[in-house]
Amino acid sequence: MATARPLADHACFDPDGFARHGYPHDIWAKMRRDTPVAWHDDGIREPFWAITRYEHITAIGKDSDSFINAPGVTILRKDQIVAADAPRVPLLLTMDPPEHHKSRMVLRDRFKPSVMRALEAHIIARCREIADEVAAARVRTAEGDGRIDFVEAIAMRLPLDVILELLGVPGEDRDQMYLWSNAVIGSEDPEYGDVDTPREAIVAAQQAMFGYFARFIAARRAAPREDLVSLLVEARIDGTPLSDREILGFCFLLAIAGNETTRNATSGAMLALIENPEARAALTADPALMPTAVEELLRWVTPIVYMARTATRDIEIGGQTVRQGEKVVLFYPSANRDESVFDAPFTLDLARRPNRHLTFGFGRHSCLGNDLARIELRAVLSELLTRFPGMELAGPIDRLRSNFVGGIKHMPVVLAA
Repeated sequence: MATARPLADHACFDPDGFARHGYPHDIWAKMRRDTPVAWHDDGIREPFWAITRYEHITAIGKDSDSFINAPGVTILRKDQIVAADAPRVPLLLTMDPPEHHKSRMVLRDRFKPSVMRALEAHIIARCREIADEVAAARVRTAEGDGRIDFVEAIAMRLPLDVILELLGVPGEDRDQMYLWSNAVIGSEDPEYGDVDTPREAIVAAQQAMFGYFARFIAARRAAPREDLVSLLVEARIDGTPLSDREILGFCFLLAIAGNETTRNATSGAMLALIENPEARAALTADPALMPTAVEELLRWVTPIVYMARTATRDIEIGGQTVRQGEKVVLFYPSANRDESVFDAPFTLDLARRPNRHLTFGFGRHSCLGNDLARIELRAVLSELLTRFPGMELAGPIDRLRSNFVGGIKHMPVVLAA
């Protein structure tokens, strides 16, 4: 007789719970202890195995023969309808070897550490410009204390500016790209999309972005410049030029992933420092802590909730048999609080070493822009701690309704306590 599958707690994947309370770390901790590989078939269109322990997540991530990205890395709930007219482009995120490696190589040299370090001075200068603008707005407020929405005034600006500049997109189109990005990532949030027809919101934003980049690609084919889109236009895979659809896939992923994760990491990091004043005081007093502090804040925040994989064969994970064709969902925030890997995982330790967090994934599927994200986070936090050391919350934060991205939509702060 087949053994009954242990069932996952519904709260581990509930977007409404995420919006109200943030990550369900207490639920994940219980699952890590009692049911680290658990079956989830409650209110979702695609049942899956919830994987919460670090050891199992890394084992699955390393086994690209037994677990693949295709046909997708996200999970649909029953109330989500896949629109027949949804645009389709190849995405690096959903590719498997050898296509994944070949496509990744197209951009590898532009995102290698030495190239990213060459951008650091420019990124620091942009942080100062943003801080100057925020400081100028501060003196114009009636209270003189600079009450702002941290997300819109600070967090979303630097990563979006940088990635659009790398792509070659004009600065005046930044705000529109921000709206499209919100609609794609936050389509299930009533502020950005439509909770009743979320797929329609995604499709509309995707179509708009694809139309924009299609025109942009045509312009670069006619007159290449020194930007990523021009590089993609001139790139070859196995001697064959990239098609417009392939280039659109790169543009879409870079525009979304290149700003969403760093934006939410910045908001989450600042929130963590505000909520942990002793840690913030230590970092302000000793800027040399910044490199390890950034790693710890990345572990603490973990902006991406999960990635899904599909089993290519029957395989045992954590004492459970995952059948061929079944999905596994890798909960990265849970892995980053795993007690067997991190000492005192629920303590924000800005000097933590080692810190083998999985915030950027790992191995062949590690985030291509992780060095850029680290530089941006170091730069913006350094500037904020110097310029606005008294920053505090000025009201409740408003979280994104999503179980894929751990986002903060609005975070009211006062710049001078």
